[in-house]
Amino acid sequence: MMKIVNVEAVRADIIRLLKATDLREDFAEDMSHIMVESDLMGHRTHGLAMLPTYLDRLGKDLIRKDGDITVVRETASTLSWQAHRLPGAHVVRRAVCALYEKVMSEPVVTASIANCSHIGSLQAYLEEPARRGYLCLMMVTDPGVASVAPFGGRDPVLTSNPIAAAIPTHGDPILIDQCTSLVSNAQVQSADRSKPLPGRWVVDNAGRPTDDPSVLLAEPPGTIMPLGGEDFGYKGFGFGIMVEAFALALSGHGRLTPKQRGAQGVFLQLIDPAAFSGAEAFLAETTDFVRRCKTSRPAEGAKEIRLPGERAMSEKRRQLQGGLEMPDELVERLAALASSRGVKAFADVRLSA
Repeated sequence: MMKIVNVEAVRADIIRLLKATDLREDFAEDMSHIMVESDLMGHRTHGLAMLPTYLDRLGKDLIRKDGDITVVRETASTLSWQAHRLPGAHVVRRAVCALYEKVMSEPVVTASIANCSHIGSLQAYLEEPARRGYLCLMMVTDPGVASVAPFGGRDPVLTSNPIAAAIPTHGDPILIDQCTSLVSNAQVQSADRSKPLPGRWVVDNAGRPTDDPSVLLAEPPGTIMPLGGEDFGYKGFGFGIMVEAFALALSGHGRLTPKQRGAQGVFLQLIDPAAFSGAEAFLAETTDFVRRCKTSRPAEGAKEIRLPGERAMSEKRRQLQGGLEMPDELVERLAALASSRGVKAFADVRLSA
């Protein structure tokens, strides 16, 4: 069952609960913003469902509660940061703001971030820069996680390695956010181990494709296939390599450094179309592209053509108007975690059943 809850009340409750761990207030505000934004867009595995994990990591000092970023290098159009395991939501939102300043004088600006904690859903960061008229490219990965084998291999080397992009139009932006593996780690981890997956998405430790999710728990573990699967996985493998280079190697903090899960590398870039063909010419092209896609005749069995981010924007509007949907069990779990810390939160956020 789902509860319909007040969005602003949830934001405030998250901040109260995070601050009870002695987390700095601005860190808590940024984490709350990204978690709620993720849920509003329908990405519930990367939104409020992550709060118990974040609380656990804060309790173990795996996420730093205070401190500052170290600027490793900076030019007029680039910045390189060492984030020292500070909250990923705060670090990335701060990087976006820094790039907004730079893009006023440089048309292509780039941030490379090493060693920040889990940043959540990439799509949750994309709408704002797109609404400002910027193309945005984003990649992230965790050098402490290996769950995907190279195409043709059986041993895990990389992980789901998502790539995201925001493309402005005269209407809603196109918001692309997809992993370079056939399926994300979260989707396989949340699968019922007693049931087969919908397809042969994983490979056992002997290198055999299978639909059995339990192979990832074997010793040695199986792996998730690259995007493209058994026949065309070389495509996803290639994109995964891109993320390793852009998000890890560029930041100088990758798989050569001591492995500790939750220390991510991030690549972030803004491009101002006004410096190229001009903003209006760019928007005319992207808006026309959307029109061409939406008026394309649906294939047999398809109801409509949806562009990346279209469902997320629809979900966000619906929930901002009618209230945020939260599973009963998550509300109860968060209320219990708050109570155990002496915080009154998630006990009275409900609008209606």
